[in-house]
Amino acid sequence: MTSRTIALTHIDAAGLSEALKAGIANVLRRRDHINRINVFPVPDADTGTNLAFTLSSVRAAIDNGEKHHLPNLLEQISEAAINGARGNSGAIMAQYFQGLSDSSRDYQVLDGSRLARVSRAAARSAWQAMSEPVPGTLPTVLEDFADELQRRVEEGIEDIHQLIRRGRKRARHSLAHTPDQLAVLRDAGVVDAGAQGFVDLLDGIWRYMRSGRVPEITSSVAALDAFQPGHIETSAPDEHRFCTECLLEGPALDVVALRKHLEALDASSLVVAGGGRRARVHIHTDSPGDVFRICNNFGDIRQHKADDMTRQHGLMNQSGQVAIVTDSAADLPAEEIDRLGIHVVPVRLNFANDEYLDKLTISPSDFYRKLASSEDKPQTSQPPPADFRRQFELLTSHGLEVLAMQISGRLSGTLQAARTAAERVDADRIETFDTLNGASGQGLMVLFAAEAAHRGWERSAIVARLNEMRDDFKTYALVRDLSWGVRGGRVKPWMEFVSRKLALNPVLANTPEGQLGARGVIAGRRNTVSRFAGYLLKRMNADRVYRIMISHTDALADARELRNRLLDSHPQVDACWIEDASPAIGVHAGPGSLLVGLQPWIAPEDRRA
Repeated sequence: MTSRTIALTHIDAAGLSEALKAGIANVLRRRDHINRINVFPVPDADTGTNLAFTLSSVRAAIDNGEKHHLPNLLEQISEAAINGARGNSGAIMAQYFQGLSDSSRDYQVLDGSRLARVSRAAARSAWQAMSEPVPGTLPTVLEDFADELQRRVEEGIEDIHQLIRRGRKRARHSLAHTPDQLAVLRDAGVVDAGAQGFVDLLDGIWRYMRSGRVPEITSSVAALDAFQPGHIETSAPDEHRFCTECLLEGPALDVVALRKHLEALDASSLVVAGGGRRARVHIHTDSPGDVFRICNNFGDIRQHKADDMTRQHGLMNQSGQVAIVTDSAADLPAEEIDRLGIHVVPVRLNFANDEYLDKLTISPSDFYRKLASSEDKPQTSQPPPADFRRQFELLTSHGLEVLAMQISGRLSGTLQAARTAAERVDADRIETFDTLNGASGQGLMVLFAAEAAHRGWERSAIVARLNEMRDDFKTYALVRDLSWGVRGGRVKPWMEFVSRKLALNPVLANTPEGQLGARGVIAGRRNTVSRFAGYLLKRMNADRVYRIMISHTDALADARELRNRLLDSHPQVDACWIEDASPAIGVHAGPGSLLVGLQPWIAPEDRRA
């Protein structure tokens, strides 16, 4: 495929592999530009990153897959694209590759006529994957490219060099006119980002056909084309906050019925890609749990996630240069998460075969209802590295450094998952920090770091201050039923037996080593909250101003009583929040527990110039 003078009459598996690798390398090179022009369907500036993830999976399949059998190669590519698809455009591209695969099963090579035929089939497949097709987006350009190939074949052109050259020209023209079809693009002064990604793929393929060279994959930002929009004024998504996705597997997935059930939801941007044994669902919704419940009825969910698009849009106005990431084990007020732009990766919960995203697809109230009615014992698991990697990629693609503050590494494997992801994404710009804490104390530590970042502190300064202040962040827990800790393997059975027989309520506290250890007991079952308040007040300096975080496991009335007693006896309080404890905490503490974070408060000073 390297000559411009000798006609190219067919493409085999090896030639297609090299051409796609060159195209993918160009999309990865152009990722940041694609992110910058992303305003539809929501202005979350991640289309380039999503396409990069999707096409990186394709690249890996090409490197490790079939090189001599075209149908096998395309099947491996389509499966990899569906497995790795991210975002709306990624799901549509995955379905495009699925269409290429389905329509090429009888071909060992593609001549000009076959190339046009399978391109049209793939474009139709991409349109059909969308619940509400929108002209002026990626499928429009896919279709115009395929139509141009067919038109030139009917004119008698057989040289694939000429077909790709003409098709690429038509695709670029189609891209330039996407703003004429979609007002949001016209108002922002940009073209469709997903369609730009496909044109970039074609540009890379065309350069390979002219030079015979496949460029190295690079994460550096290359010089942009002449079209460089300035700052794009966009508003946050006005509906459907969560970009929700899942990967389904099964022996014979009914994607038509699946799409019909999902269309009944209050949702938008629905794409169902794939079919047969594997399908990728992409949808925007305010209720990710409803999506996962429907999907679970059609196959086995192998991957699932729900990204907060309002938070992603906020990256465009991020204060400071450091983004704070934590996990849902940290008890944080929702209003503070939004105010300070904190990014929370959910811990996973399991009831038998059902998996939930902590506080996203299962609320604390739903968790305790299920706990009371289910015979299955819930279990927790740390987020997979892929959850952190997705978050880290998004943040670093916006030029931010990242400080990831996780629950103590002695209590969970979450810290290690974050470290693994950081090393894979950018170890220089992403730092993981072991809070050696959890729950309320972890939440207070995260709030301090986020406020420092908001005031312009550098990452190294935030970490240095956190290390200096580490002993200031205390967590105390009043646990009334140790049987839950026994179930989770964190409490010895004899301790639960003694506690139950003697009516003892253990008080736990974080240790310097990052564990939770017994620090006292409150005897009896009466006046427990008032005596716990007295225990805490003895550990608070009367001359200091405190921040207090009270979280509870289905014990709101007790949490309010505790707050009132603390405020009545220690009026020097900067803030006192009451929050539902993470269900991941409830798995081990059981209902009725109270957790309190205490911090002598010193506000981080403003460090902006």
